[in-house]
Amino acid sequence: MSVPNEPAVSRMNPTIVMCQPGFYKSTLGNTECSKCPPHSFSHHEGSLFCGCEKNYFRAEGDPVAMACTRPPSAPRNVISSINETSVILDWSWPEDNGGRRDITFTVVCKRCRSAPSGGGGLNQLCEPCRSNVRFLPRAAGLQNTTVTVADLLAHTNYTFEIEAQNGVSPLAPKMRQYAAVTITTNQAGEMPQLSSSGIKACGQIIRQERT
Repeated sequence: MSVPNEPAVSRMNPTIVMCQPGFYKSTLGNTECSKCPPHSFSHHEGSLFCGCEKNYFRAEGDPVAMACTRPPSAPRNVISSINETSVILDWSWPEDNGGRRDITFTVVCKRCRSAPSGGGGLNQLCEPCRSNVRFLPRAAGLQNTTVTVADLLAHTNYTFEIEAQNGVSPLAPKMRQYAAVTITTNQAGEMPQLSSSGIKACGQIIRQERT
């Protein structure tokens, strides 16, 4: 009669101990078994690694001893400060970093306008911003929570989507979230203004008014 949690023994080589479900060892031999890292599992004896739970992932290069992780939540508290045809965007770090420290931010610029719809209403049509729009310091791979966007058109509506990313974000495109802020640029001499922001996930924007 077998004893629960007693290490299994390989039939090919009785001297090699096989790991029980829930444990693994990445190399063959008489090394000790390790418990599966957080958010991972092994269902079979003799596992060389533990697979990730649903909606958790390992990036290429992550060691098998590392916990499985997920994409971060959206940035928070987005504030925009408009000065003529430029805007400074500031935001807070996401509440959930997904279990990773390699967080960066990407800002997408869209120029939006209203157009008549077939039912007599108006649709919001957006297209990527012109190539001459400048992001300072840059639009992608940001490690700080602020960016300046310059050379925008005057009296024009823009939407900026700010996404927090980590090493497993490319593996879970449906789980990615971003904060969205919509602004209207001024002409020279007008006072700076704050704009509204929202968080978008699964095709919906939750408005968050900033005052």
